[in-house]
Amino acid sequence: MGLPILIFGVVALVLIGVGIGAGLFAALVASVLLFVGVISSSALLGVLTRRPATALRAFLLQCGVLAGIPAGAVTAWAANHLLKWFAEAKAAMPDSFEWQILLFGAAGGALAGLVIALSLDFVLRRTHGWLTRRVSRGAMTQP
Repeated sequence: MGLPILIFGVVALVLIGVGIGAGLFAALVASVLLFVGVISSSALLGVLTRRPATALRAFLLQCGVLAGIPAGAVTAWAANHLLKWFAEAKAAMPDSFEWQILLFGAAGGALAGLVIALSLDFVLRRTHGWLTRRVSRGAMTQP
């Protein structure tokens, strides 16, 4: 009888720890977004235009660009080192080229993040329009 209780206790503690970790990660992400002005600028844009959709669109675009910058930089850096490793051509690609690779990777990542954010915005708009039409059509057919 004691073993199932012990197993339950361990599982509960692990789940509580995962929940605390996820909460801390979410708080960290929110504080970084607040620090760089993504949340406040999106909210201000929504207040000025009086359209929450505009604020959501600005938030998605800014988050897409911010997420794409490090992803692109790390991907370009890793690709550079992988190509160097495969080709073993250290003389053809000097180490002083590192910062340029990170810069071009960051620009490519920002562009990719922007494309993803615009795609997500397009899908959300289409889904919202479809749901709005469907709900308004359903409301009209009922007495």
